[in-house]
Amino acid sequence: MSFNNISYSFITKAVNVVQNPALPIGTLIEEIPCDIGRSYEGYKRGGVIEGTEKFRKEVMAAIVWLFGMPAFRFLGDKFFEFVLKIPMNIDYSNPKEGNDAIKNSVEFLKSNTESISNTDVSELKNVSSKIKDNLKKMSLDEAIKKISFAKKITSISALVLNCVLMGIVLPKFNQKLTKKKLEKMKSQPLHRFDDFETFKSKVSQDSRKKNDNLSFRGGFDKVFNDIKKYGLAGFVTYKVENDNVFRLCSTDIPMTAGRTLTSRTFFEGFENSFMDIASMFFYNFCASLIQNGFRKKFNIPNVNPANIEAIKSLSSDDIKFAIDNIFNIPSDSKEKLRFLFKNNSFVDELYKQATYGKYGKINRFVKNSDINSIDNEVIKFLMQAKEKCFENGSINLDKFNNFAKKVNKSNSKYLAFGLGASIFGLSVLVPKLTFWITRKLTGRNEFTGLADYSDLRNKKT
Repeated sequence: MSFNNISYSFITKAVNVVQNPALPIGTLIEEIPCDIGRSYEGYKRGGVIEGTEKFRKEVMAAIVWLFGMPAFRFLGDKFFEFVLKIPMNIDYSNPKEGNDAIKNSVEFLKSNTESISNTDVSELKNVSSKIKDNLKKMSLDEAIKKISFAKKITSISALVLNCVLMGIVLPKFNQKLTKKKLEKMKSQPLHRFDDFETFKSKVSQDSRKKNDNLSFRGGFDKVFNDIKKYGLAGFVTYKVENDNVFRLCSTDIPMTAGRTLTSRTFFEGFENSFMDIASMFFYNFCASLIQNGFRKKFNIPNVNPANIEAIKSLSSDDIKFAIDNIFNIPSDSKEKLRFLFKNNSFVDELYKQATYGKYGKINRFVKNSDINSIDNEVIKFLMQAKEKCFENGSINLDKFNNFAKKVNKSNSKYLAFGLGASIFGLSVLVPKLTFWITRKLTGRNEFTGLADYSDLRNKKT
């Protein structure tokens, strides 16, 4: 059975694109309505000035959040390839938790072979002869240490640069653009927003002096000290390269600290910190929690849709063989699907689909826990198929096909519900709740970045 002969449905293709952690599509689906929703809420409260600033803020942050770290890491990789003459297109890996991508890749590049049996080396084919010759001069351990060191420096530097850019540079730049806009509008007395903006312009010039003791100034140094400390160990590099949630959260936390630090007033700092912290849940956890909740409620296995369609395309004998052998799998086996399907190439493709192309590539790292999860979910799917689709000891293909379609449709619906909840939370709930809290605290409904809160401070004193 070849995966090239399978005609995947549109839904399967779409779900795989959205769920692929190496692609920004899933995040963009959440990000675009989020940016629009928050900008609109800002416009309703503070007019064109706040709406425009919030739109710039969200769009610029989204670009850096999605593409900043990959770009910085790419530049770092190119730097070390040029300076140290070592290969960098290799995942930082932990051999205790999966395949040893660095060691395997170095061994291949040091050898004179063009390929390795059952291993995809295509991504290392373009490694220059200078790098290969340099590797041959090193011992295996020396090469591994140099590559690991370079990967640590590159990942941690990319993380720090991304955080500085999102937490300090972009907010300051955005505030400067707002200030210029206010000055321009102030110089045009016939503009219909003149009275409102004249007040805002005055506040923008005075608010920093009036609210210095209310601004957030602590904690930012600690964030960078923690990043520096964690960078000394391979744990952070491993997480940055192999854990999508950790990578995004590790950027979000210092970004929030930076935005709070650079806030022009105390209440703008509150809004930045509250909104960003609340958004972390909706960006990173909400959709998956909802999907897992639905799957648990309705007992639906979490199987990659392409894998289900591939299994569905097998003959009834092959499906029956897989189901019959579920309880014959050795307990200590690492790739259990090899005991269920007769064709090893077919199993390879199942793993490749479920890991979005990483499985089998010598320079890519795949965790043992991910393989185990893939195995368990496919086994759960087959066991349910046995209960629902067996008749007189044989598989009813019509029932099996309908069951497979049901699983894929259910998982796609759960994905849609999860994304929908995340979008609602990010674009509507979080900004509305944040602005509501500010109104309760201040008794006002105005742009916190330019408002004058000196009267509230005087009341406290």
